[in-house]
Amino acid sequence: MLKLRPLLVATSVLCCVLSFLFVLTPRVSAQDRDSDGETATELLEDGLDALSDHAEDSGRRLLGRVISDYPGSPEARRAKRALTALDRGELDPEYQAQLKADEAERTAEYRHAFLLDIGDRVFFAEGSAAIGGRAHSIIEQQARWLNLRPDLSVVVIGRADGEGDLKSARELSMQRAGAVRDRLVAAGLSPSRIDIKAAGNEDRVAICGGPLCEAQNRNAEVLINAWHFSNGWRSSQQVQGLSKSTAGAASSPRSESTSSVAQ
Repeated sequence: MLKLRPLLVATSVLCCVLSFLFVLTPRVSAQDRDSDGETATELLEDGLDALSDHAEDSGRRLLGRVISDYPGSPEARRAKRALTALDRGELDPEYQAQLKADEAERTAEYRHAFLLDIGDRVFFAEGSAAIGGRAHSIIEQQARWLNLRPDLSVVVIGRADGEGDLKSARELSMQRAGAVRDRLVAAGLSPSRIDIKAAGNEDRVAICGGPLCEAQNRNAEVLINAWHFSNGWRSSQQVQGLSKSTAGAASSPRSESTSSVAQ
């Protein structure tokens, strides 16, 4: 009996320790989570994601919850820095990489949507910068598409095939780019949103022989510039939605079938 007494005492102590740990564990977990079951890290990431998507009101609300629910925590300090940068109209350097990645992804989505919805280039006859009937229709559709997305700007890249020497090919490609720009402006697109570039015959879409193949290089491409909000996070201005069929798609190759060349 005397030998059993130390064992009983040890067993009692162990039960008390286990009971204490069982009671303490939920309380510790409760300190790490708010009333909605979200940790400080989760709330912080949600707030930064909202700012990255330019949903400023939601971002402010979520970051404010981090500060109020987890005062003194590292997450609260990061939330304060993000809100300070937001109030100043600046980008916190800590989050610039995240926003740049978001811009690159959206740019790729817009370019692919533009290519599939409308088409990103028109073609010209040999030695000419005149816009034909089919090209005229495509450019008007391009202008309507871009006018629905006012945060996008474009660069029109004119190209030539082996027409003449390098100087004359560059001049002709500039004329083609200018003709498309003028047509976009006539269709209602602001000139401030359009740049032009002459690629001459040094940026060929198709490297091949034969008249039909070479005709693919006589084009002007409307290329969407990198999508961004230039002055930090803007409030209450959302990006126009992409078409459902193309949202999230990667950028498409620039080559096209020869059946689409004729204008």
